[in-house]
Amino acid sequence: MPFRWLKSCYRCFYCYDIFTEPSELKIHQHQHTGDDIKESTMNKYWEQVVYIDVSTLSCKLCSDDIPDLYDLINHLVEKHSVVYNKDVGICMIPFKLDNYSLNCLTCGATFYTFGTLLHHTNKDHKGTSATLCEICGQNFKDANLLRLHVKAIHDSSSLLCQECGEKFESRYKLKNHQKYEHELYKKKYKCLVCDETFRSHYKRSRHMVEEHKNREVIKCLHCPKTFVFRSMMMTHLRDAHLKVRNHVCSVCGWKAFTSHRLKNHMYKHSGEKNFRCDGCDKMFTTRKIMKAHFSRMHKGVPIKNVYEEPYQY
Repeated sequence: MPFRWLKSCYRCFYCYDIFTEPSELKIHQHQHTGDDIKESTMNKYWEQVVYIDVSTLSCKLCSDDIPDLYDLINHLVEKHSVVYNKDVGICMIPFKLDNYSLNCLTCGATFYTFGTLLHHTNKDHKGTSATLCEICGQNFKDANLLRLHVKAIHDSSSLLCQECGEKFESRYKLKNHQKYEHELYKKKYKCLVCDETFRSHYKRSRHMVEEHKNREVIKCLHCPKTFVFRSMMMTHLRDAHLKVRNHVCSVCGWKAFTSHRLKNHMYKHSGEKNFRCDGCDKMFTTRKIMKAHFSRMHKGVPIKNVYEEPYQY
């Protein structure tokens, strides 16, 4: 069974539907029958190899059970005179997909997610192509895409703080460092009436409405909340009352109102911790969890590492 893999989920080789479990994918792909769809799909396929599941491998031209892919190809050529050009290579990478654990067919190592197995296969067994990232094992169509990947993901030379020279593994961490260590994020929005300054246009607008009554606040018709801008009230309405959820997690199906919330949610699956507590330097996967920890463990200490806008799109 041919299949595709996209970051954290399996994809149908023919129609691109996504699945979290191999068993669901296997049931689904039974609906794609006939040579026409196979030929059509392969004519549009640009990868150098095809990932295939060989959990139930056998010859369909006779009754022989042949569990090894390479033995099956030899069997088809020698016993059934199937035309197969071995000069270009096998062009397939076999895996045995299972819901609970996955074993490398080359060395027998056990993994619990396909992503880690694929990383191991590409990096340790060099089984895909010359355009393979030596750092993370990802495969690319050509050398140019590989160079762009390395520069964007692995090259941290561009993520240097210009003030102190410290290196950072993500732009988010560099930006946070510059804001709070070098005070590059200064208050620059001055009130149009008094001398008070603010870090954002929104905070100044809120101040103007509440302190100087330059205009009326906009009230939500369904709850006590008030807003400075009508666009913010409409965003609140769609989120809190209409429950619009158009951003879906490809791993667990959780739905979010904004792409920003979905991005934060994905940290739970990746385990990446980008949010540091100012009280003890402990790292957390989401800002919300970090703030809850800070409130519980560091009462009375001003928190400086969380800057909030009303909505992030």
